[in-house]
Amino acid sequence: MVKKVIIAVFAIVLIGTSSCTDLDEQVFSSVSADQFYNNETEILMAMGRAYTHLRNQTAHIWGLIGVNTIASDEGIIPYREQNLWWDQGYWIDLHRHNFYSGLWPIIDSWDYCFEGATLCNKLILQISESPVEFSGKGNMIGELKILRAWFFYNAIDLWGDVPMVTDFTDLSLPGKTSRTEVFNFIVQEINDNISGLDDYSTSENYGRLNKAAAYTLLAKLYLNSEEWTGTARWEEAKQACDAVISMNHYILESDYFSNFSPTNENSGENIWVVPFDNVVTTGWGNSFMMMNFSLHSLSTATFGFSGFTWDGLAATEAHYNLYDENDSRINSWLEGPQYSMSGEPLWITAGRQLTYRPYIHNLYEPTDPALLDDGVRVQKWMYEAGNLSWPRGMSNDWSIFRYADILLMKAEALMRANGGMATQAAVDLVNMVRERAFGNSDSNYSMASLSLEELLKERSRELAFEGHRRNDQIRFGTWSNTWKFKDAGDSHLKLYPIPFTALNANPNLSQNPGYN
Repeated sequence: MVKKVIIAVFAIVLIGTSSCTDLDEQVFSSVSADQFYNNETEILMAMGRAYTHLRNQTAHIWGLIGVNTIASDEGIIPYREQNLWWDQGYWIDLHRHNFYSGLWPIIDSWDYCFEGATLCNKLILQISESPVEFSGKGNMIGELKILRAWFFYNAIDLWGDVPMVTDFTDLSLPGKTSRTEVFNFIVQEINDNISGLDDYSTSENYGRLNKAAAYTLLAKLYLNSEEWTGTARWEEAKQACDAVISMNHYILESDYFSNFSPTNENSGENIWVVPFDNVVTTGWGNSFMMMNFSLHSLSTATFGFSGFTWDGLAATEAHYNLYDENDSRINSWLEGPQYSMSGEPLWITAGRQLTYRPYIHNLYEPTDPALLDDGVRVQKWMYEAGNLSWPRGMSNDWSIFRYADILLMKAEALMRANGGMATQAAVDLVNMVRERAFGNSDSNYSMASLSLEELLKERSRELAFEGHRRNDQIRFGTWSNTWKFKDAGDSHLKLYPIPFTALNANPNLSQNPGYN
């Protein structure tokens, strides 16, 4: 109920945005500040606009899931029989690392990041200029600055040097700001404003940034500092993780899958989430549609929901093979012959049962395409029985940051500070996560068996399809490797090309090196 109330408030903001054009179409300088917000409640409602923007591409294959997962060695959308999932070759090119400035998932991700930052700029200005005064006003502005920092974090992760505008009244066309300068700006913004955030999520602030989320973002920045700025900051990464751990608030849930259930607002592990609800958040770009993207339409009979699903997104065979059969996380994937809820076989055609298999026949071969049931399908986010037909999606909230990641990041920081070798403290942290997966200590790592290579595998098993894989592969040095359907790549592919739409709109931007 709490989640639905919060989402409903944000939904009202969206409805107001779509039906009232004053905020979006009038030039700010021609409108006095007191026409915008008259009290604290209106300002809080306005902040909701920035948070509703998170839903647009966070858990969407045309946005961050596409560029962070389908382009990695974890996820794949092959061209399937019956001409399914051609989509002008976007998913094929993304997985092959055939990146170009007109690849729409890259374009959509760019728009998502910079529209989000611009929206934060607008709200920061409007709230700052509003004559309404109350005790938490400065903290709200600080919260928006950290949310803006998160959008810039994603931008420098994907594109390196990026335009950075923090003044909504600045109408000039910006050139690129160096990745290091934006990195330092993000760190400073977090450190300057973190004290005004609540410590962690409660029923009053669910879905909003908190101190734990801000420290997690700092940890992410510091872990990538050597790759992004040339300066290693492992100790700072460890300290940021310790700031979350020392709160003694977050836990590893005993049931891994409770973090992804339709009622995962009750999770003690999720640090920062994007709330979704199958009644309130509906429609393209506003709903969570993992079931639509992944499942064959016959699988609706397995889970008891209505509507049509699109039979696309699967795990790569290599990813599925990372799991031990005793690892409970292997149940993140649907594998084998499929049946209805009542136990009846599901038939693609007469004599051909729907059977999800790890093996994927081809990525793109029109005369010999992948089969409709090639590739294991994601069920990590548990599917809710009932009426989920389009445009209704899922009620599972999308976790941006999770406590298990904090433990794994601290372990990585300790190992990298130790020359890449395990310490006992690092082993203990990884084994906390691993024991939850196996239910006992029989499969625990030792100092001899835990290497950075193994840690990368463990991160993939634990965080699969949560949007971390591209970033991890680059940091661990495997992004340019060969994997099935993808050749070895040049180092310039660690950054995506600047979209042609941005280049055409802003002559002060230049294309990233290595791209035409």
